[in-house]
Amino acid sequence: MSDDKRQQYLDKCSDYQSSIDTILAWKAKFLTEMPEAPKELALSKLKLANGTLDIFSYYIILNTLSVSMLKKKNEDTINNARKSFLNAITLMEEVVSPFLDAPYGDYEDKIELIVSFSERERYFLVRKLGLSLDLLKAAYGENPKWKWMLIDLEGRSITITKNFLDLKKAVSNTDLRSPDYEPTVYHLRLIKKLLSKGANIFREKYEIASQAENDFKKSVDFISSLRYLYSILGESDNAELMKKKIEAWNEKLKIDIKKKENDRT
Repeated sequence: MSDDKRQQYLDKCSDYQSSIDTILAWKAKFLTEMPEAPKELALSKLKLANGTLDIFSYYIILNTLSVSMLKKKNEDTINNARKSFLNAITLMEEVVSPFLDAPYGDYEDKIELIVSFSERERYFLVRKLGLSLDLLKAAYGENPKWKWMLIDLEGRSITITKNFLDLKKAVSNTDLRSPDYEPTVYHLRLIKKLLSKGANIFREKYEIASQAENDFKKSVDFISSLRYLYSILGESDNAELMKKKIEAWNEKLKIDIKKKENDRT
């Protein structure tokens, strides 16, 4: 690779690196001024998460430029992108709940703290999180070293997408007269799609890689969460389908456990 080509790459990257440095400086200052009041703290964490995802996007651009101009990945920028994604999702988990199977009542008080963060803003933030994850997976490519780690991150992302929805208002917000009708409907569609995907990817992880009961149970938790959502929305037929699926998958796990026990004897 010529020095001239590398210099062109560095020149191209300079503006993006400058943007990263600017946001990092803003974050550092913002962190020193974080409020103590629960409501203001929660909203500040959402602002930080959004800014951190902006940093993430610039790191992805730097890697894309490396691939395009230098014909190789920039592992440092991919690693920095991953760290930014982890920071953003951790902040979002702190605002609501990191637990897929947590009853809504367990984190309802946290949802009430961010009532001023509109359903539209929540929907766009979780979409931004999901897009960021897609870009991170594309950056890593088919590298098996990262495949299962990324599935765990995807599980966390799906959980956050579900937990950011105000379930108490979900039904009323699907009324055409509600000002939050459109973002709520889109958010619900996304949650349904992702919960189903979560069940499938953890089932795949169990079957292909881990054979860990915990991964299988996670896949069932995603189905259970989807069933719960269908029940809240009054979609009884779909809820019943999920119930049957849970029973079938749990039976599969029992058979696998019994087989492992027999193999050990």
